[in-house]
Amino acid sequence: MRTPLGQIWRSRLEQTPAGPSLTDRIARMLIAAIRARVLVPGSALPSSRELAAELGVARNTAVAALERLVAEGLLESRPRSGFFVGETAGDAWPRSDPMVALGELAAPVWGARFRLQPGRQRTLAKPLDWERYRYPFVYGQVDPALFPHAEWRDCCDRALRGHDAREALVDQVDRDDPLLVEQIRTRLLPRRGVWARDSEILVTLGAQHALYLVASLLVGRGTTFGIEDPCYPDARNIFALFGARLRPLPIDAHGLRIGHGLAGCDYLYLTPSHQCPTTVTMPIERRRALIDFASANDCVLIEDDFEPEASYEGSPTPALKSLDLAGRVVYVGSLSKTLAPGIRLGCVVGPTELIAELRRLRRLMLRHPPTAGQRALALFLAEGHLDSLARRLRGIWRERASRLATAIDHHLPDWSYTPPRGGSALWAQLPPDLDTDRLAESASRHGALVEPGSVFFARARDGRHGVRLGLSSIATERIEPGVIAIASAAADARLAEPASPPR
Repeated sequence: MRTPLGQIWRSRLEQTPAGPSLTDRIARMLIAAIRARVLVPGSALPSSRELAAELGVARNTAVAALERLVAEGLLESRPRSGFFVGETAGDAWPRSDPMVALGELAAPVWGARFRLQPGRQRTLAKPLDWERYRYPFVYGQVDPALFPHAEWRDCCDRALRGHDAREALVDQVDRDDPLLVEQIRTRLLPRRGVWARDSEILVTLGAQHALYLVASLLVGRGTTFGIEDPCYPDARNIFALFGARLRPLPIDAHGLRIGHGLAGCDYLYLTPSHQCPTTVTMPIERRRALIDFASANDCVLIEDDFEPEASYEGSPTPALKSLDLAGRVVYVGSLSKTLAPGIRLGCVVGPTELIAELRRLRRLMLRHPPTAGQRALALFLAEGHLDSLARRLRGIWRERASRLATAIDHHLPDWSYTPPRGGSALWAQLPPDLDTDRLAESASRHGALVEPGSVFFARARDGRHGVRLGLSSIATERIEPGVIAIASAAADARLAEPASPPR
């Protein structure tokens, strides 16, 4: 048989549930292949002679099976060309004698076997086709017009040539790219006030992977984990997945409040530089108070510094980790948030003992992040390209934030917001008669994408009147027309009666 499927036809036929005849079993096997899209619409099947030879059956038996599927509308017979999967095969399943897919009769009850069910958790929903919307106020996506294509392409090319190619192509077991670690240690971390040795740095597949590693190592049933409320939903989901007792902690205009709620927490997860999703920045005095609390209460702080290059106002406030003299802060950073989320690289910075064990855990999961991507990013950093991009983006995001605020003031005067000091999003509070989920649904019909605030809160109802508007993926000139579209959507989404305030 000339097709790649030839070697498996016989074994597949043997696994096919028995039917009234051999012809039925061959037909069932072919239908299973079509349903599984192993045979796609328009693809050619083996000739009847080849199929019969491979299966060890009479040619007439193979012909009968093929012609049966032609009669059912699943296959087409083309003169002097052979049999092909019909272009509408997916809509033409037989009405009589339903032919089940292979293995369907004996399939395991998977739901009863799951020990974890992340599918039940609330998380952010970002449509993959966000670019087709005229006004994509989506957070965390990249504006293709701003991406430094030529510089990134050059670094990727260099990563696969000469000495760099050796570093990029060999198995590093559990080691990170030494040039990338050097760039993180000498170029990125010092800007956040963080000094670290190589042994205190681990490269990850983004900040989310870093949080998963940390939770895998440190969190178990009975661990009390304090989290900001609202907060990054998948951080909450990751800690919950490992059985942590989650304690939602309120924030104010200066970030996480320091109060009695912190007592008894083994760990605190926080985003002090640009609180997610409200964007507020924690002042240095409160950061020092948190360090003092952690020392006095044997608590560890998980600092998620997801937008380290995004301050509008000169030098950003030093990272919480920069104040840590006792090794009580685990710093999680993103290396791709500014560049492009698809790069998927981040880091964890912490005490050597912790990083060594995280490295061993990472080896069991994926050994190390792809070395070609690490080397390309290292070269991009070493050449100063990320510095140039970050400066450019800060100016653009500042302008977009200003335009968005002005447009809200003019077209949505009953909304309130805190002007962001940095980052690529604005958090707004809606009036009491406007529900965030209804607004998001209505806005999408008006060509605008917004992120409803309910998903950020431990109790969805507490976020019914918040919305996050991303700035990274919408063109500056479309911001005001986009707000006008949101204003029209808000008018359509008004509730019949104002919602009761959350208890």
